[in-house]
Amino acid sequence: MNVITRGMRGAVRSPLRAGAIVIMLAISIGLIVAMLAAKAGVETKINQVKQTAATGITVRPAGINGFAGGGDPLTAAQVATVSKTTHVASTVSTLTDQLGTTDTNLTPSLELGSFGMRAQRFEGSSDMPMPPAGMESSSGSSRTLPTPRTTVTGTTDANSVAPNGGTLTISPGITIDGHANDNQALVGTDLATKNNLKVGSTFTAYGQTFTVKGIFKTDNRFQDSGMIVPLATLQKLTDQTGAVTSLVVNADSSDNVATVVSSLKSSLGSTVDITSEQERAQTSVTTLASISNLATSGVVGATIASAVIVLLTMTMIVRERKREIGVIKAIGGTNIKVITQFMTEALTLTVIGGVIGLGLGVAVSGSITKGLVDAQSNSTSSVTRPSGPGGGFRGPVGQFGGTAQRGLQAITSSVTPATIASGIGLTFVIAIIGSALPAWFIARIRPAEVLRGVE
Repeated sequence: MNVITRGMRGAVRSPLRAGAIVIMLAISIGLIVAMLAAKAGVETKINQVKQTAATGITVRPAGINGFAGGGDPLTAAQVATVSKTTHVASTVSTLTDQLGTTDTNLTPSLELGSFGMRAQRFEGSSDMPMPPAGMESSSGSSRTLPTPRTTVTGTTDANSVAPNGGTLTISPGITIDGHANDNQALVGTDLATKNNLKVGSTFTAYGQTFTVKGIFKTDNRFQDSGMIVPLATLQKLTDQTGAVTSLVVNADSSDNVATVVSSLKSSLGSTVDITSEQERAQTSVTTLASISNLATSGVVGATIASAVIVLLTMTMIVRERKREIGVIKAIGGTNIKVITQFMTEALTLTVIGGVIGLGLGVAVSGSITKGLVDAQSNSTSSVTRPSGPGGGFRGPVGQFGGTAQRGLQAITSSVTPATIASGIGLTFVIAIIGSALPAWFIARIRPAEVLRGVE
């Protein structure tokens, strides 16, 4: 019988003890695999945040804020300059407008309320006559209340209206091509209900007939009382060719955001206001990194615990079988053969525990990842930004603030072949480390002393 076979049989010589050792090793190795899966999931999310959420930069005409403020819209030349800037991966252009009662046959679905009326009390059109109720002119005469308008958002990406960085929910119907130049529209649920609009219905706006391609819902009454059309369509119908009131720029990496901001300020000058969400994104990345570090600590701790289990087990076995080792060495067994036999025992126990632990780790990795995320998110304040026409920091699929906010919630464990390979590799490391000291004890045993009964 060779030393490998003797070692494998020796591992199960005492089934009860072997079973207890395997269970302890399985738990430790399972924790290692679960932590590795959690770490892989977090690292994936960190890369996603750096490539998407952390890259949002908003460019607006200087002094403009929604429908208020001053400044002139961005021009097509400025948009082209931004698009050609180094490290700019993509842009989303938006132009907003409001439809008065003479501009469309639609009935507005949003009541102004006191805030809306105050915001429009300086309007002088026939639609929006002056102060709200209770506000009188200098002569003491009351003015007619302003009437609400319907907000129109022209954009190259309909998802720019979606709240919290998501994809716009359209049901029924389909989305529109933001780069098209046709009279198709997405209509908010409140506006559609108010005007009995369905997919395929038509309405007039700016003297043109529009077809409803879909009805969207954002659970934001302001947004759901408006409509979305292709950017070029709104620019053409409002005689604002090339005009843009909000331009969201996405850098190719969060590491390049500062460079892009600097380049844009240099090329566009004081005619624009430029803001980025790098700081918030960095906070999100820092939070994710904390979870990754916690998972790494768990891997290290579980590995040390497993190695200690093997070490104590093999030390106990070597002491119990000291006489056997002495006899083997007395009849010609070399240190190498004896050490190989006992290392095989350690490896056998560790491999059995490792196989069970791998399955256990895969099974509980999701729960452990969720636990780590919940523990970290409880100590981290979520930050959101309000959405509005042309507002917020939006990426290719939505608003930055929502993407960052959902960063922790979207983390899942990632059990990949690399994770399994790492778990297997650590299993062998545990067996080697755990049997190293007992092997040193074996090498020191002298057959003559053992046979004489000398300890």
